[in-house]
Amino acid sequence: MLIRSASGLRGIFKDDFSPQMIDRYLASFISNQNISSCVVGRDGRPSGSDIAQWVIDTLVKYGVNVHNCDLATTPTIQLMTEKDHYDGGIVVTASHNPTEYNGLKFLQRDGTFLSPDQCETLFVSVDNNLTLNESDTIASVLNYTSANQEHISKVFDTKSIDVHSIRSKKFKVVIDAVNGGASNILPQLCKDLGCDIEMINCDGDGNFTRVAEPLAENLKDLEKKVLEVGADIGFATDPDGDRLSIVSNTGKAIGEEYTLVLAFKNFISYKNSKIVTNLSTSRMIDDISSGSIRTKIGEAHVVGKMKELAIDIGGEGNGGVILREVHLGRDSLVAISMILNLLSNDGRPLNEIIAEIPQYIFLKDKIKIDDSINFDTLATVFDCDEINTEDGIKFSWPKKWIHIRKSNTEPIIRIFAEAESLSEVNDLIQTLKDYLK
Repeated sequence: MLIRSASGLRGIFKDDFSPQMIDRYLASFISNQNISSCVVGRDGRPSGSDIAQWVIDTLVKYGVNVHNCDLATTPTIQLMTEKDHYDGGIVVTASHNPTEYNGLKFLQRDGTFLSPDQCETLFVSVDNNLTLNESDTIASVLNYTSANQEHISKVFDTKSIDVHSIRSKKFKVVIDAVNGGASNILPQLCKDLGCDIEMINCDGDGNFTRVAEPLAENLKDLEKKVLEVGADIGFATDPDGDRLSIVSNTGKAIGEEYTLVLAFKNFISYKNSKIVTNLSTSRMIDDISSGSIRTKIGEAHVVGKMKELAIDIGGEGNGGVILREVHLGRDSLVAISMILNLLSNDGRPLNEIIAEIPQYIFLKDKIKIDDSINFDTLATVFDCDEINTEDGIKFSWPKKWIHIRKSNTEPIIRIFAEAESLSEVNDLIQTLKDYLK
């Protein structure tokens, strides 16, 4: 089943994708966004080459000039779209979904994802069978071979990253790119930062030798490698390279919730700032910030609020860091550089830095989707201090919370919960599940 959401399209390649399907969605994208030039990239999974070629062929058929980045991260395509003034961009990726999935992410001129309303307009046009005439103009297709280096250079130019200081430390790092779109660019970034690097899963062939989502429980090989080589830190990303997870110098996967916290800790050492994040991000960010602004889950919502309030940094607790100075999108290159900068300035090993951040137990769970669930009826499940119904329903107390919402990308309901002890978190989740039986 093809899943349509504010994140674009996702589905199982052999069931949901064909040149005809690509034609329908791209005709709508071209028409609604007035596309005459477009940059394209893919995340490495085996079906990506076929789909990317269908995308390019369709764009050319309708007279759109194409720059093809081939294997690339989503943030690279976002940055190139904005920087080089393309009318739009397309990333062939299913993000953290298993290898049999693929998808399309649609970008507008400023490199950000289409807004939920823009996505809805695109989908309505498809459903109404919008068609375009083939162009009489012969469009061009060029290979964009410098995109990775341009992305790295843009990151290095930011005020909250001191490249010379990082290089002087000669950090030893291990990189796990899950053989996805970041397989080339992350090792190059760290080499350019003077790091001594070890690589696992950096072949770029889309062979996901671990579960694609960089959750702590999926990073056993990275934990082992960090200990084996005595690394200062290990970095793991998802297939399209917008999310980052961390393994500390002690060989422990500390969870992707720390990524934004550590990046923000670095940022506020340069500039006092509030931060925009989503409702399901750890309250650790509140403990180190002068104020966090919460939105619905999804990069588009976080970016929209950053634009509205002119805030320079944002992100999500899934390992996504957004730094306006680079571009308005989650970016693992930004996250890595900011965290290495924090280590460089602080001088202590990572395990000592995180030890002074208030500790919580954060758990994620899910249940199969049930359209009969009425979120309005859940308001009586807990006696809490605050209820937020902006995105599903979230119950909050001073030191714990639980959030339940329908996924935008999978046919499931997601549950997020956090508290100071495992028993408290388990009690929250079990109480909710018992109510839903």
